[in-house]
Amino acid sequence: MNSLFLGFYLGIFSIILLFNILWYVYNKEKAYLYYFFMHLSVVFLSLNTLEVLLIPTVPIAIFAIFFSFLFAKEFLNLNKYYPSINKYVLYTAYIIPLILFLLYITDNSLLIKYIPFSFIFLAFVLIAYKVYKKGFVLAKYFVIAWSVNYVIILLTDINRIFNIEIIHFEYLSQIGNILEAVILSFALFAKTSILTLEKNEKEKMLIHQSRLASMGEMLANISHQWRQPLNRIASLIINMQIHIMDKYKDEKYLLEKLEQSQIQLEYMSETIDDFTNFYKKDKQKEEFYVSSMILNASNIIKPTLKSNNINLKIEIIEDFKLNSFPKELSQVILNLLQNAKDALIFNQIIKPKINIVIDINTIIVKDNANGIAKDIIEKIFEPYFTTKDKHQGTGLGLYMSKMILEKNMNASIIAINTKDGVEFIIKF
Repeated sequence: MNSLFLGFYLGIFSIILLFNILWYVYNKEKAYLYYFFMHLSVVFLSLNTLEVLLIPTVPIAIFAIFFSFLFAKEFLNLNKYYPSINKYVLYTAYIIPLILFLLYITDNSLLIKYIPFSFIFLAFVLIAYKVYKKGFVLAKYFVIAWSVNYVIILLTDINRIFNIEIIHFEYLSQIGNILEAVILSFALFAKTSILTLEKNEKEKMLIHQSRLASMGEMLANISHQWRQPLNRIASLIINMQIHIMDKYKDEKYLLEKLEQSQIQLEYMSETIDDFTNFYKKDKQKEEFYVSSMILNASNIIKPTLKSNNINLKIEIIEDFKLNSFPKELSQVILNLLQNAKDALIFNQIIKPKINIVIDINTIIVKDNANGIAKDIIEKIFEPYFTTKDKHQGTGLGLYMSKMILEKNMNASIIAINTKDGVEFIIKF
């Protein structure tokens, strides 16, 4: 039976250890490396307990404790969720093994027998529970796995310190180690998947922001090139107006047309400013009224809406302030308006309209473009999903809008079909 269990035990742990070291080589996630050395130490301790490999227990136990601290610290993201505790865990990871090592080399190993190691695992279970409460979902697997460890080590402590054997089961420790290793190996893999997804999202955001910054620079150059000719034309118009007023005082038609030309020139100049400012990357958060950024976005697209006879109505029930990135909110609204415009034109709506409602911590953008098909409405915020032709859309607009709202503004966005169209509801 010993040989059968030993083969099973070593086979399971060979797979687990190989899995973790390969994943470390693949993605350089330190938690895998710490986990590998922690359980390699545990295997050697078990082989010693089963009298398969007789080696000094204390050095291996010190090694296991050291890497247990490092693994717990890394897996639970203490640097993010508990930076103050993270510092003390790091200190303790070196201090406790150092004390144990000094006791060992000074022939005081007998004192180690009376140290309740289960308290270390209990402390990490409690910390993991706190981290889980703070929003790190995978910490619950750590709580489960190390609770198993805690119970087993507590029983071992009671037996070792007080010479009381509460449960007599020959392979209890080894089976507990297998359960803990399997649970946390899957948890580590899940954590890596989440980190990879977050990394991909950040890269997409950086690419998007880089494109906006490049577009802003391009528009700034265009603005610089256009500004002087526009000013020159405006000056010529003013001179013509003065000349007509001096020589042809009764000429109303030319004066009226020149005045209209002047208004168009001013509008073109303002439009250049709008686009240039819109695509500049925000350097820091600032306080602003939501309505101002919605008006900014609507002014950019208003000529296009007007040329397509689309009625835009902005209703301010209760305006509110945000402390965030104003141009990013304008970008989100502009994207929603652009999508609504495209849908209204594509569906050839007879009386096309877009309504924007601003209420307490809420923005609603709705249209009457016949809505979104039920089988795809849940997918519209996914990256690269688009209902447009390949040359008309990339499928990133709504995805990036969702990312901006969730990551940068602590807001949410949903889409729901209405009687004659769709509503996009943004809640802050």
